[in-house]
Amino acid sequence: MSVPNRVLIIGAGGFGRNILWMLRTDAAYGKYWDVKGFLDNRSTAEGLPDVPILGDPLTYQVETGDIFINALGSPAARRQYTAPLLAQDANFFIARKNLLLGDRSTIGRGSIFDDNVSISVDSQIGEFVTVLSTTIIGHDVKIGNYVQIGNFVFIGGNTVIGDDVVIHPHATILPNVKIGNGVTIGAGSVVIGNVPDGITVFGNPAKRFEFK
Repeated sequence: MSVPNRVLIIGAGGFGRNILWMLRTDAAYGKYWDVKGFLDNRSTAEGLPDVPILGDPLTYQVETGDIFINALGSPAARRQYTAPLLAQDANFFIARKNLLLGDRSTIGRGSIFDDNVSISVDSQIGEFVTVLSTTIIGHDVKIGNYVQIGNFVFIGGNTVIGDDVVIHPHATILPNVKIGNGVTIGAGSVVIGNVPDGITVFGNPAKRFEFK
């Protein structure tokens, strides 16, 4: 049976293969869309016997029925490899598995929600955000674009998170905190106050951290 749309997964690494598995367990798989292949330009990348690498996301020409999902973890890489496809008006869709989405909360295109993510009421999630399994996002939270959030993260109510932020697993962000653009929050950190743009914080309580 033919389907109207075919998914291309940007990135054939471990997370890309996990996304493939997640898509194949979706009730819509095989009815409204199936998987066409991967897009990856790394020399070490390998497809699967039934899911080949079909080209470079920087040069791929969008075809009728193509829909895309970006399975790259780095916000910078996600921006880089999404941009030429967006310039062709490519259709990026939202992937989610067992997402609990509160009333009036919104999520942007191209975002990925791994298994059992919870988003409370009146929150706004930007475009091309990836949230890994069992993360909890509180009420009235605002998250920018191209944000990467790891497993087992807690984000308290009324938190504001900028663009291109990376939050590693088991981090806790207390309510009413503002996180600037390009911030990295280390694994297991407890963020109790505002964080300015472009820095890395780590620890409990989280403090500015620099590699030496």
